[in-house]
Amino acid sequence: MKDPKVSVILPSYNGEKYIKESIQSVIDQSFQDWELIIVNDCSQDKTLEIANSFAEKDGRIIVISNESNRRLPSSLNIGFARARGTYLTWTSDDNIYKNNALEKMCNYLDANPDTDMVAMDMDIIDENGNLVDVFSKYFTFKRTVEYLMHGCNVGAAFMYRRTIADKVGEYDTSTFCAEDYDYWCRIALKGKLDFTNDNIYMYRVQSASLTATKPALVQEKTLRVKQKYAQDFFDKYCYTEKDKALIWYNASKKNRPAEYNRYYGIIRLKSFLVKVASFFIFWDKKLRKNIRKNGMRLYVYTYSFLRK
Repeated sequence: MKDPKVSVILPSYNGEKYIKESIQSVIDQSFQDWELIIVNDCSQDKTLEIANSFAEKDGRIIVISNESNRRLPSSLNIGFARARGTYLTWTSDDNIYKNNALEKMCNYLDANPDTDMVAMDMDIIDENGNLVDVFSKYFTFKRTVEYLMHGCNVGAAFMYRRTIADKVGEYDTSTFCAEDYDYWCRIALKGKLDFTNDNIYMYRVQSASLTATKPALVQEKTLRVKQKYAQDFFDKYCYTEKDKALIWYNASKKNRPAEYNRYYGIIRLKSFLVKVASFFIFWDKKLRKNIRKNGMRLYVYTYSFLRK
């Protein structure tokens, strides 16, 4: 049996609400040389039943059911261990591929043999499938590999080669809630990561997601990833001293290297001024919080744009 060109892994835990749409979006792809490996992580709802119903109709769909709940990173490793494709990707049980997604990503990797991974743009939709935003809007001027240490700018529309996966290894189970960010950093350090503006995916924001239910853990694990790889990124991508200070400002208060204190002080001063201004101008606490948050984001964007 000929190996497929693309392997798509779909891990799911209690995903019955949206998983039909997710699976169907793979079946409807313009590019058809794929396999879909669904990893049911001991779901308590009808996820397994739904997955099996699709597998019975399409031989390209494989269903694996974990005997115990292993969580996302382990489920990804289980799925990719079974994968036979040259190109690899994974999707979530509540997200949707646009019908040209696999074709676009395959074509890019075919045309750029030196690229190990490509990340594309995506729509952000609500629980009812309504468009609410576009991912790249939040990373104006920032969809570059150098910015990866500032924040996870990859998103959920991506594809990478098996060759780089072999170099990077498995997803780190200790980074649950930031396993994707950790993996992208490792790929960026060992290979070449490209970004394009092709919008090929729909990412659903919903109340049951890990981002919504475990925000503190997501933040904690994200900060650990930044601390873990910061120096390697500095060495490979030649960050300026101000860049380094800004990254440490966002990643660590305790472990910040002393040589960045001067620049860190400038950033802290700007942050303080934004807070003071928001306090005197806006009396509503919620609005004031948003102004402070967006004020610092505006500063970061402006600084980074001017640096270019």
